[in-house]
Amino acid sequence: DAFAYAHKEVGARNFLNDPGTWELLDRVAAIANPLGLNLLPEIHASYVEKIYDKLASKGYMVYDFFLPGLIIDAMERRNGEHLKRWLDEIVAKKIQTVNMLGCHDGIPLLDLKGLLDEKSITELIDTVVSRGGYVKNLHGQKNVYYQVNATYYSALGEDDRKLVLARAIQMFMPGKPQVWYLDLFAGKNDFEAMRRAGKDGHKEINRTNLSPEDVTECLQRQVVLDQLKLLRMRNSFRIFSHEANISAESVGSRLTVWWHSEDSTARLTVDFADTSFLIIIQDGKGTDEKFRFEQK
Repeated sequence: DAFAYAHKEVGARNFLNDPGTWELLDRVAAIANPLGLNLLPEIHASYVEKIYDKLASKGYMVYDFFLPGLIIDAMERRNGEHLKRWLDEIVAKKIQTVNMLGCHDGIPLLDLKGLLDEKSITELIDTVVSRGGYVKNLHGQKNVYYQVNATYYSALGEDDRKLVLARAIQMFMPGKPQVWYLDLFAGKNDFEAMRRAGKDGHKEINRTNLSPEDVTECLQRQVVLDQLKLLRMRNSFRIFSHEANISAESVGSRLTVWWHSEDSTARLTVDFADTSFLIIIQDGKGTDEKFRFEQK
């Protein structure tokens, strides 16, 4: 967690000291590797700084902090071009990612600099804030975007179709999916929790405590059942493995993602114009359909 702040050195800045940060990370790796543990350092930095690239080149897993904003951007502009470009880079560089939609901290925005232009990032912030999100600026600087605190469901305008589509895209992105519990249950911005927490309690907007009764009630909602079906798909079919070949195509409002292996193929076809999508998993010959999920 926040590993870039771990290494301290008198007279140096308090973030990602080089080479100190990397030397410390290597020391931790020397302990973890013999135990069969994989390290996942949480380091937030803008895309243009290529810190994620450096982490990956050193053999570490990387948090995909770009995906949450890219999906919202794709839905707002009704075009998956930026998503495809990022997917292509992950595949080409063989970056081992852990991806997400929302998380306990909010929706990352600082990370998007260089991947999206400033105007697009500003529009993205304005959109999420207009839907009840709370802007957190880095070190009080208004010109430095850090994150927007909001549930992912509220960031999508509390639209069930958009949330299920976002989950489907996450399931087809390279990497290991991570699921924030409140996203799964289509949680809304919790302004009352923010109020109770007082000053600096903005993160409570996306940390609602759910009772067993809340969970039972949520499990009756179609938006939750659809997400569970997608999660079971990702866990059940061998096509979703490191050995699969992943490719994508973006044309207008349509995005298609394929996973290929010798014995099967999985295809996601999205139309951002109406948030429809179709998932089909077939055998290698394309004759036997093993799984189908459609949002018309």
